[in-house]
Amino acid sequence: MADEGAGVQEAKVPERVVDGKPTLYCFETCPFCWKVRSLLSWKGVDFSKVEVDPMKKKELKWSDWSAVPVYVEADGTQVNDSNPILHWVNSNHTGGTPFPRAGEDESQDKWMDFSGDVLGKSIVAVIYSSYGDSRKALAYVSEVESFSRWQAFQAKWLGGFIMRMVGKSRAKMFELPPEENLEFQLDHLSSALAGDFMGGEVPNGADFANYGILRAMQGLRGFPIVETHGSIGPWFQRMKSTSGV
Repeated sequence: MADEGAGVQEAKVPERVVDGKPTLYCFETCPFCWKVRSLLSWKGVDFSKVEVDPMKKKELKWSDWSAVPVYVEADGTQVNDSNPILHWVNSNHTGGTPFPRAGEDESQDKWMDFSGDVLGKSIVAVIYSSYGDSRKALAYVSEVESFSRWQAFQAKWLGGFIMRMVGKSRAKMFELPPEENLEFQLDHLSSALAGDFMGGEVPNGADFANYGILRAMQGLRGFPIVETHGSIGPWFQRMKSTSGV
């Protein structure tokens, strides 16, 4: 179930649209942002991306919803939270095969929820399992042109410490150690496959939701677990090829 404040917002914010295109406010390594990025790519949506400072989030000071992703349609419609954004983009942009709306496919809804409630927490426990791994995951901030050196320093070094604490808290949510738990959850996720994809012959919302979570791991600790998994590894490659990201 979506959190309060998630979904389509009543007030439009056309002033938050960048270059007249749909605009995604996100973190580069955020798994929930990758969910949206993969669907936008699959649908061929030309969009602007605003990199949000993971520490101060000043790029979202205008919004009551401070978590990423935040999506602003070209007409100023604001949509908060990854799964509601996926459904919005699916319903409002052509390209690709549309998937069922929320509430129309029980299996899709279940596995879309799984992406955030279980899989997202599982990968955070792995990616941020040490201070060194946490800093590696946040190293991208040094390349963000809009960030000052001080912003990048804070995000990488202090942010690395904070995310290490977050990783510890996520690990405590599961009985198994982080990497064993991830493999266990991938085994569980494989039961959602209904052919090449969770949507059968073409991806549905569950495919994009769970692919985005795992796509955020690429190049980071634990990603070989995904790549070498018997069922999820080949599915991940199909999704990468299909989505284009």
